[in-house]
Amino acid sequence: MKPKSPFIQPFNELPRELPIYPLENALLPGGELPLTLSKPADLAMFLDVLKTNQLIGMVQPKTSHPEGDIYPIGCTGRIRQYRERKDGQLNIMLTGVCRYKIIQEFPMQKGYRRARVDWGEFKMDYETEQVDPQKIDVFMTSLRHYFERHKMQVDWKVLNQLHIEQVVNNLVLILNFSIDSKQKLLESPTVTDRLELFSTLLEEKAAPISVAQNEGNRVN
Repeated sequence: MKPKSPFIQPFNELPRELPIYPLENALLPGGELPLTLSKPADLAMFLDVLKTNQLIGMVQPKTSHPEGDIYPIGCTGRIRQYRERKDGQLNIMLTGVCRYKIIQEFPMQKGYRRARVDWGEFKMDYETEQVDPQKIDVFMTSLRHYFERHKMQVDWKVLNQLHIEQVVNNLVLILNFSIDSKQKLLESPTVTDRLELFSTLLEEKAAPISVAQNEGNRVN
């Protein structure tokens, strides 16, 4: 949920520059995002970050154009594990660490995007927020109604054992909300704010749950 691993950088050691990887999905701190890399530029980026801090700046695109605009706020993911495939592709697992704001984008390096970033607004991503139990109950009720409406089977025993922030930040990745809705959840200042917005989105959502497809959805 929070960066408790001894392998994750302390907040004051986060880098000023990041490779930027646009994807139509919103990674949040503590979220687990699987990716499949195959393009030469993506593999070059992977090799570069593996030699340094293992951090990739995930960010959502505003357009599907290959070099289109991206949102100014994203979340960095740390490469927690990877697996080379015989077909030349690479499977990686990212763990969300901390959100950031893009200050300046640099010219491409080896075909991938880079930017100078600022972490100052998101130090709370390294802290544990005490969320009002009543707000948690409201959210879990909305979530239960959502699953019941769409006849989804859920292991509530497992779900109820997780910290509420861990539940929310991982659900953002797998529910088929729009890019705009996911960005609003990402930019919610606090976990409490995110819970309230999430509850509203769940009540409004008519379409069933859909696992995000993270292979082939990349925007350069």
